Parts: sequence; structure tokens; C-alpha cells
Amino acid sequence: MRVHYRAPLNFTWGGMNEARESLGRIDDWLVRLRETAAGKLGKGEIDMQPGQEFEEALDDDLNISAALGFLFESIRKTNRAIDRNEVDASSANAWLTWWQRANSVLAIEEEAGPLPREVAELAEARTQARLAKDFRKSDELRDKLNALGWEARDTKDGQKITRRAGA
Repeated sequence: MRVHYRAPLNFTWGGMNEARESLGRIDDWLVRLRETAAGKLGKGEIDMQPGQEFEEALDDDLNISAALGFLFESIRKTNRAIDRNEVDASSANAWLTWWQRANSVLAIEEEAGPLPREVAELAEARTQARLAKDFRKSDELRDKLNALGWEARDTKDGQKITRRAGA
């Protein structure tokens, strides 16, 4: 998607891996923004609001490279600000609202819905294995989730299951 619509696309597996990593960065950023918006992170010392650069780039002959450049620069800046506890819930919500508009164009993030039954069962089994300190079993269940296109992350608030980027 990062190539202008009139330019040829050179497909490589390396490019596919870069795209997967980029999608992962977006996913991680959204998780952090949602946690900040919910008051789990950051107290907010500066007001970080989204700009119009994304829309302006798209208005310039659908310059997707510049639009994505703005997106990833914004991810870098907001992540750093979150690391320094400089983003408050209001700013995080502004970015999430902006993301909804950008995602309506990019269609990167799917609508969140309930986990498929098999994934939910594996996730619960993994939680129980970790509680029982059976880390070998926990790792096996994580690998099964990965094979189905899901990622299990252990956080201070418990296990988080997300669709793996590019899956």
C-alpha cells in the first residue's frame, strides 16, 4: 500500500516482512493509546493532538507514502510521549478518533469482535497453564495460537490475545 498508485510495485518477501512489522507497530500503538485513554497509562503534561498532514497528503494525488510517513512519525512521537507519561486520556482519545477516520480510508484494523471459540479455549487453557506454572504447556499453547494467526502477550494486567499482524 505504501507505493503511489501510478508507480509499479516491486513484490519481495522482505517487503512482506516489513509490512507485517509495520502492522504490528500500528497494533502496539493502538493498544497503548487505548490503555492511556482508559487511564491505565500516563498523566498528561502536554497536549498531543493529531494534525491534518495525513489528509493533506491523500488530497495531493493520493500520496500514500507521505500519508503513511505522517502516520508512522505520529506513532513514534506519541509512543515517546506515552513513555514519558506526557499523554493524557483526552489526547489519547483524540488520536483514537483520528485513527478511526484514517482507518476508514486505509482499512487496516478490522472491527473488534469476540474471539473465535477455538482461540478463546486455547487462551483460557494457556492462562490456566501459566497459573499452574506449567510454562512448557503455556509455550505450546502460545505456538498453537500463533499457528491460527493470533498472538498471546503477557502483560501486568494479564494475558492479551490479538490477531497477529498480517494474519
